[in-house]
Amino acid sequence: MVAELLRLRLRILANGFRRPPAQLFALVLGLVVAFGGIVAAWWGAQWISRFDDAFVTRGITVVGSWLVLACFLVPAVAVRRSALSSRAFLGYGIPPIAVCLTLFAYAILGPGILLAPIAAAPVAAWTNTASVHLAWAAAPLLFLQGLISVKLGRQLGVAVRRHRRLAAWVDFIGVFTLVVGAALSVVTLAPRIHELRWLADAVRPFQGFLHWLPDWLATTPLGVLWAAPGWATPLIDEPETAWRSLGMAALLVVVLFVCWFVAIGLPLRATRRLPGPRRTRVPGWFARFPTTPTGAIAARSVSYWLRDPRYRAVFAVLPLVPVVVLVALRVGGVPFPVAVLVPLPLMTLLIAWSTIHNDVAYDNTAIWQHVAAQTRGVDDRRGRAIPVLIWGAVLLLVGVPLAVWGHGDLAVAPPLLGVCIALLLGGIGIGNLYSARFPYAAPRPGDAAWQAPQVPGSQGGVAQAISIVLVLATAAPAFAAAALWWFSRGAWGWVALGLGLLVGIAVYAIGVRGGGAAFERRGPELLAFTLRN
Repeated sequence: MVAELLRLRLRILANGFRRPPAQLFALVLGLVVAFGGIVAAWWGAQWISRFDDAFVTRGITVVGSWLVLACFLVPAVAVRRSALSSRAFLGYGIPPIAVCLTLFAYAILGPGILLAPIAAAPVAAWTNTASVHLAWAAAPLLFLQGLISVKLGRQLGVAVRRHRRLAAWVDFIGVFTLVVGAALSVVTLAPRIHELRWLADAVRPFQGFLHWLPDWLATTPLGVLWAAPGWATPLIDEPETAWRSLGMAALLVVVLFVCWFVAIGLPLRATRRLPGPRRTRVPGWFARFPTTPTGAIAARSVSYWLRDPRYRAVFAVLPLVPVVVLVALRVGGVPFPVAVLVPLPLMTLLIAWSTIHNDVAYDNTAIWQHVAAQTRGVDDRRGRAIPVLIWGAVLLLVGVPLAVWGHGDLAVAPPLLGVCIALLLGGIGIGNLYSARFPYAAPRPGDAAWQAPQVPGSQGGVAQAISIVLVLATAAPAFAAAALWWFSRGAWGWVALGLGLLVGIAVYAIGVRGGGAAFERRGPELLAFTLRN
């Protein structure tokens, strides 16, 4: 298989010259540029060898680090698709290590081989024998580092193309980094280039940084191999450190190869062993709730609250409540520290009572599904209550601190919170019971919230009045304790909070259980009601 693949590789390279004239010209131009880069690398290495060892080390380290960076970033920016994907070998039973070695040989037998003379170019930059030997020892590692960096860059380029914004950021960061690296390379070499003396004079205040940069790059994976021969120069004379750097660089190359092996091997895993995340298989809010009847009903209810104009009307009315109430109380002469405590209970009552007291009529398109699937009434009631609990909790988390801040006394928080919790839980409990037992005609899905249908014999007004009275009765104990706290202080505030929690939870539990039983018992009647109204 390896021999056949390499034979096909040679055939593809030969067929590259059998293209239309425009593509053939671009191919020849690319080859000319590549060979020109090789010639420039060797000529630059011979040119820099005329200077002192310190300048040679700095120049080779900075330019070489930029070349290694370019081996990774240029493919990441330019590559749009993979020429030979490892997933093409999935159905042949070939071990991943064999595929990886085959693709590595495939990469060598091609343009990647042009990295070999560039990796060997530093040999011409050194004059002492020890540095030359180290440069020859580093050349194979530099070639492997550059080649694997190219392959990893191609993998990154192919992966990010699936995400347009991420690809745009990768392109911007890659081009910016390459331009900055090229500029630093030119500035590093400028002091010894006669035509660029003006540039060297311009950057003279930054000489400290330009001397620190090569030393720092020599400690990074980008420049350790390029800087290693510099340790064996007479200026430093530490050949042991140089060979130790080569050993660390060899370990780096092994790590890069392992990373590439992982990138090649991941697509070779069988797809049946890869469980797809729920968010890719389940739409919308259904992916964020448990896979239970209650979770499914809650997800659908949240979708209604966010998308249906009948439900969204509640969010439109809520901001108007504090404005209208505070203005009315201000006109009536009520002090602001007292008036600021009134809007939050009214908003809590509105959000808890507004739709859930008649949610069977509002959600009429799903009733037949629940009846046909024999959904438990408790699951139906709990699922419809979850979004109201969420919005109510958010309202209290934001509203209570604001009301306390406006009132100016932190001690008002427990009684206010107790009254609001009683209204929220009591409104949900009474609404759950009432909507299953006494539904009335409501606007159809998608209609305006205030478009009330005219149905003869409808008892909507009576149902609304009684349900509100029952919700207020639920909050009466907490409100009474809050009133006692207002006049006598003491521990009545915490009593109001405790009563609000106890009574609210009790009414909520009774409403869910009673509403669930009524839903199961009156399923056919509710289905007939939704079909008529």
